[in-house]
Amino acid sequence: MKLKLANINKQLGGTRILRDVSLEIAAGEFVVFVGPSGCGKSTLLRLIAGLDSICGGDLLIDERRVNDLEPRERGVGMVFQSYALYPHMSVYDNIGFGLKLAKTEKGSLRERVLKTAQILQLEKLLQRKPRELSGGQRQRVAMGRAMAREPDILLFDEPLSNLDASLR
Repeated sequence: MKLKLANINKQLGGTRILRDVSLEIAAGEFVVFVGPSGCGKSTLLRLIAGLDSICGGDLLIDERRVNDLEPRERGVGMVFQSYALYPHMSVYDNIGFGLKLAKTEKGSLRERVLKTAQILQLEKLLQRKPRELSGGQRQRVAMGRAMAREPDILLFDEPLSNLDASLR
């Protein structure tokens, strides 16, 4: 999937957060946004995911303008720095949550959750609750929830900050 941002602007109250951000990311490319705290990196990711509204400019995914599409309609998965896990759900249920919402068939859901858990070395933790996990394990569960949906675009907001060095 090709992602194109054309003169993206974001303003909160009287404060301009992003001004005329433009870039193109080709299918298969891996891009990292680097900058000091508070410069708008997370805001930009939230705009792409559809979690915040764009004040100006165009956001295109495969040449389709998506400014007004709901997040679930964009084919974008997002991993938050704060994990955003459901504390009452097991690791298995957290990873499979988006698939369940999408009414994925049970067999396919199970297969995708187990495959994702294996990739992220979570197989032995599937019955645990988030409170029983380390910070790095919680981050891997959050990554797994986004990955299991197999979105066209994956956005990670500081995904490595809580991972063990061997997994980075």
